[in-house]
Amino acid sequence: MSENEWTKILGWPGYRVYRSEIEEEAKRLRLWVRRKRGNRKLECSGCGRRISQVAEVYEREVRDLPWSEYRTTVVIELYRVRCPDCGIKAEKVPQLPSKAPFSKRFEEAVGLACESASGRRVARQFGLSSSTVRAIDLRYLKRWAEGRRKPALRQMGVDEIYLGKQQKFLTVVSNLETGEPLWFGRGRKKETLDEFFEKQLSAFQRSAIRAACVDMHEPYRLSLEQWVPQCRLIYDKFHVMQHANEAVTEVRRAEFFRKGGAARELIRASTGCC
Repeated sequence: MSENEWTKILGWPGYRVYRSEIEEEAKRLRLWVRRKRGNRKLECSGCGRRISQVAEVYEREVRDLPWSEYRTTVVIELYRVRCPDCGIKAEKVPQLPSKAPFSKRFEEAVGLACESASGRRVARQFGLSSSTVRAIDLRYLKRWAEGRRKPALRQMGVDEIYLGKQQKFLTVVSNLETGEPLWFGRGRKKETLDEFFEKQLSAFQRSAIRAACVDMHEPYRLSLEQWVPQCRLIYDKFHVMQHANEAVTEVRRAEFFRKGGAARELIRASTGCC
């Protein structure tokens, strides 16, 4: 097969295959690729700036999708560039989303498989360890989250999760319309929720929030009143009933100790007070 045919089959934009090697017994295919002539638009992987000065040329081998029964790896010729802001950095290549030895489409295939199967099953399918599959899946989900169009936040929920005596509380902010968690913050102070409004939302996004469901934790209320004053606060019924039950219990106890004699026995029998 000619180099042009290998290049068309590989389908990496801006790159061409200049060498190929097939190991029939081991069922392995290796392709060596480099940039096509005229494709010299280099970007710094640190800041994304266009760079023209090359510091070094090196090779990197990554695993790609299998071709039929052949396990395929691609040896790609890369450049290290001299960035005025970041110093010497590897160039940014769309086909290589991370420092891991896998191509982008290979990681996408693993990530898609994880949506319908367990990590162990996907690991057996691709011949990887379970920890490697988990790492690939996390990168895949991160790229998916960054690239997708996020729905507007109009109804938000704020609650805390108890993590134990050492880590204590974790604040959770969610979109009530979609049911998805949006942000997690350490602690449950006013400053914790302030961080979400200040760093995660713009002024326009904050103005679009119409309602917030929270428990009766005072720091959350103060933060909401500061950052989204137009928002209607809705206290969840669990905490409302909890406070109501506590108030009723206090009244029962007061009445129990206020009464004496036969009346106290009657209250004990009807309310369960001791």
